[in-house]
Amino acid sequence: MSETVTVVYAEGEPGVDHLDLLAEHGGTRERATDDGHLLSFRSVRAAVGCAVVLQRAAATPLRIGVHAGELERVDGELHGRALVKAARIAALARPGEILASSVVRELADLDTEGDIWFDDGAEVELRGLRGRHLVVPVQWEERARAPVRVVIADDAAIVRDGVAALLREHGFDVVATAGDAVGLHEAVEHHRPDVAVVDIRMPPTHTNEGLVAAEAIRAAHPETGVLVLSQHLEPEYALRLVGDSPACGGYLLKDRIADADVLLEAVARVARGGCVVDPGLTDDLVRSARASGSLAELTDREREVLSLLAQGLSNRAIAERLVVTGRTVETHIGQIFLKLGLREEGAEHRRVAAVLAYLRAQP
Repeated sequence: MSETVTVVYAEGEPGVDHLDLLAEHGGTRERATDDGHLLSFRSVRAAVGCAVVLQRAAATPLRIGVHAGELERVDGELHGRALVKAARIAALARPGEILASSVVRELADLDTEGDIWFDDGAEVELRGLRGRHLVVPVQWEERARAPVRVVIADDAAIVRDGVAALLREHGFDVVATAGDAVGLHEAVEHHRPDVAVVDIRMPPTHTNEGLVAAEAIRAAHPETGVLVLSQHLEPEYALRLVGDSPACGGYLLKDRIADADVLLEAVARVARGGCVVDPGLTDDLVRSARASGSLAELTDREREVLSLLAQGLSNRAIAERLVVTGRTVETHIGQIFLKLGLREEGAEHRRVAAVLAYLRAQP
């Protein structure tokens, strides 16, 4: 007989006291695998809470995935697709991160004022499972306060040191700086930062060495976000960086360094797995969209929302910027996706796919 069960898959070693923690949250350790531990719960909310407790108590950061679904128990063991999905979600998590399915977010009914909440999600492919799946990060107070670890690469020492000082002043942990692509690769390999902030032009030719290095980092270390700073707005470079895989990527005009809030928010957004496209680039593209293609169908307000989406703002931040309700923002976003033909199962990351679709259409 099938039953609805919430499963937590934890890659790594939760620690010697995890069985006691499980019991406190009404959980059961189903079995251990080569990669981690499978845990089951009757309550979705208890599963999310226990996942956070386990992450807090772990000696080394875990990769945790949470999903709820119909499972069958045969000879005392759970079987079913939900187990596979939880494991696949865990495999996507970075060390110290908890990722949950959209089902878990809907059923957990977390208190919005509590110390555990869900961030904006992204649609992903899960190996062995059909279609695309919305996966959302679980956040909690300590994790939200933990400093983002950053590597900075720029051949100009004054820029390098200035950005480092600004980030440190606002609580970021700048673990290394570099003056060229070689030093950047060595720093990323050694420190495995959350974000690499990279100047697009570096020695020896000062053309696009930084962009090439950024692409290599994204390929070799997908857990590290990359924010590229460019002297000029170049749509083709933005598309190269974030077009195929928007998550954990950003393209920002170098002049934005002068606006501390823009730079700080961009680094934080990329660190959280989001995507950032320079406001100047998105504004120009969205304004010019009046004359071409499906983007011409958007209203002025929808173009404004589209620009803010591509800059990496959350629904809440967009609502605050435009002085409207969150529900109004959701309605605008839904209309944008509908008019651009971006169906849920076909978008790599719908919150930026709208602008990326326009980028790809540029001559």
